[in-house]
Amino acid sequence: MSLGSRIRRPCAGIRVAHGRKGFTLVEVLLALAISGLLLTAATSLLITLSRAWAERPATRDAFDAHVDGVARFFVSIMDKSTMAPGSENAKSPIFLDRPVDFSDVEDPLISFFVREAPPVLFWPHGLAPRVHCYIYFEDGDGLSLLWYSDLQEMEKGESGKPELESEDDLFKTPISKFCEEIEYCYYDKEEEQWDLEGELQEDNENDQHNLPDFIRLVFRMRSQDLERTITIPIARISPNGLSPEKR
Repeated sequence: MSLGSRIRRPCAGIRVAHGRKGFTLVEVLLALAISGLLLTAATSLLITLSRAWAERPATRDAFDAHVDGVARFFVSIMDKSTMAPGSENAKSPIFLDRPVDFSDVEDPLISFFVREAPPVLFWPHGLAPRVHCYIYFEDGDGLSLLWYSDLQEMEKGESGKPELESEDDLFKTPISKFCEEIEYCYYDKEEEQWDLEGELQEDNENDQHNLPDFIRLVFRMRSQDLERTITIPIARISPNGLSPEKR
């Protein structure tokens, strides 16, 4: 074997190994072109989404804010509820009851008592104290709050408890005209599942209605529907664990 052949063989091996580890100029240019196209497409998509978000209808944001505000209002006012005067045997500050002489409903309404009403419950004499509230839904009129104060003129009713002199003394404060549906949610212990009902669940044994675990409100504006779930506060137990807490 000659010296020239010994030198050429290693050089040939080096050229082959170097060709396997690198990229050709064409491959590099092709990769750069593809990357540029992807970057351009991503930038165009981002600009389109930003423009769509900036030009979205303002009414949609207002509707979302309204629905959230209604949900927060009910959560807040029911959380502040306490035992009404003369209800020492009640198990929960939230209960089912019928407004005095209010003939527009057959079933009882979700009711609660607050010692100081929020400003939305307007009273001619100022901020209404000691207020009895009833959540009232009516098709076409939406969601309202029926209420009266213990400071209004009362008379002794058939049950011996103070009652309003007239149905006209019961205030009605509209809360949301966009509320289209209200559903009552109960937990079925036997089936171990949640049930949604359009009316209050009846207790055939006691000939009464059962208080739901939470209520589901459906709001509608044009073709857009929004839903909110409001939990009914459970009975607050006093530190001794024997009786409901009085606040």
